[in-house]
Amino acid sequence: MSTSGVGETQPAGTVQGSGLAEIIDALRVGPFRRLFLVLSLSALGDWLGLLAGAAFASSQVSGATAKGAAFGSVIAVQLLPAFILGPLSGVVADRFDRRLTMVISDVARFLLFLSIPIVGFLVNSPVRVVTWTAIALFLAQVAAQIWTPAKEAEVPNLLPRSRLEAANQLTLATTYGITPIIAALLFSAMARLPRPGGVGPADYALIFDALTFLASAFVVLFYVKEMSQRTSRPSQPSDDDSPHHVPGRQVMRDLIDGGRFIARTRLVRGIVVGVLGAFAGAGVVIGTANFYARSLGGGEATFGILFAAIFAGFGVGIAGGPALVGTLSRRRWFALSIVLAGIAVIGLSVAPRLSLAVLGCVVTGAAAGMAFLSGLTMIGGDIGDDVRGRVVAFIQTAVRITLLLAIALSSLLVGLGSSRELGIGAVDIHISTTRLLLFLIGVAGIAVGIVSFKQIDDRPGVPIWKDIWHGVRRRPLSDPPKKRP
Repeated sequence: MSTSGVGETQPAGTVQGSGLAEIIDALRVGPFRRLFLVLSLSALGDWLGLLAGAAFASSQVSGATAKGAAFGSVIAVQLLPAFILGPLSGVVADRFDRRLTMVISDVARFLLFLSIPIVGFLVNSPVRVVTWTAIALFLAQVAAQIWTPAKEAEVPNLLPRSRLEAANQLTLATTYGITPIIAALLFSAMARLPRPGGVGPADYALIFDALTFLASAFVVLFYVKEMSQRTSRPSQPSDDDSPHHVPGRQVMRDLIDGGRFIARTRLVRGIVVGVLGAFAGAGVVIGTANFYARSLGGGEATFGILFAAIFAGFGVGIAGGPALVGTLSRRRWFALSIVLAGIAVIGLSVAPRLSLAVLGCVVTGAAAGMAFLSGLTMIGGDIGDDVRGRVVAFIQTAVRITLLLAIALSSLLVGLGSSRELGIGAVDIHISTTRLLLFLIGVAGIAVGIVSFKQIDDRPGVPIWKDIWHGVRRRPLSDPPKKRP
């Protein structure tokens, strides 16, 4: 399998710092500009659907317990497709026409989201309505699980390598920064609309949500036809009698080949180790945030401030990271971002007051954002088109599982451990399980960053501080980077 991506004459280690000019240049590429419109619509639909679907299910029943159960169950079922489909969605992205895959997925989501309020009007049984809502949202997330690897794998084919990082900046900032805010504001605004015949804000939101996916399918089908002009496709068996010609066996072969590629390629191993380590750390920070807020003497308001600070930092890292590091090797930037996140989490574990804790959360989020951006750029630029979808799908699945497990286990551990008083002679020492866990995770994050660095470093022998110094001064190193497999 090929490991070279589009524009391989410009290695990842020499990408220039992205800024407004680079983002504008990326948007000047017609196919990407139209695909970005599609991404914006789809992201808005995803966030609005998450809010509206759960709110709709909750509105169908009465009583605090029933409402909580309906809300939670609808949220939970939307996380299941990542566990069930996993890397299989990457096989779909690599084996079939990605444009048609995205169109079919969007049309399916249009029909599923539209069906939810329709069933709500036609069926009188709250249990059946909530059940169908959960089923429809589950199927919609199955479609989204297939849509995303197809989109992520195709973006590098629509842009020159030099514009890929700026394009990733734009899409990540839109997906995780702008559209969640717009979705929340839209949902709030819909609460003020007239309610004829019992129509609520969730009904309006679900119908609007469905239309965003229909518009997305329309744009991809008629205005991004370049996505069907792939020059690199997975190898097909030439002998019709080959055992791999059986569709089921071919899918299994693709899964196995993708797994071997991930296991054997140093770059991919380094990215996987780094990304999973970073998201495990983020999951622990999120899972312990409520207890951590109490250790600062705060409550729900403090928890909200810390939570917002993490995502604000994430956006800052994506928007300002490339300009900050300049010509620094992107592979080194990725690993150093994870190390920085680990250091920031250690700072959180010893922060005595809220102001320092907020700063620690911002730095943690910024480091995670920079790692996410540089990792996504490396996947797009240095991973071959014939296997890129499977790599994206594997990382997406592993990230979700890692994040959920880290949140669940960390919250359970700090809940059981709580705080303890340790008596040493006449001195009583207050020990917080939350802070101890954060400290350990911070140390682990530094270790993960170092391991990732050793896997993907493209400038062996060049002192890291020299690389950083030249990078921030926008002065490329005189000695060219040595490529690693």
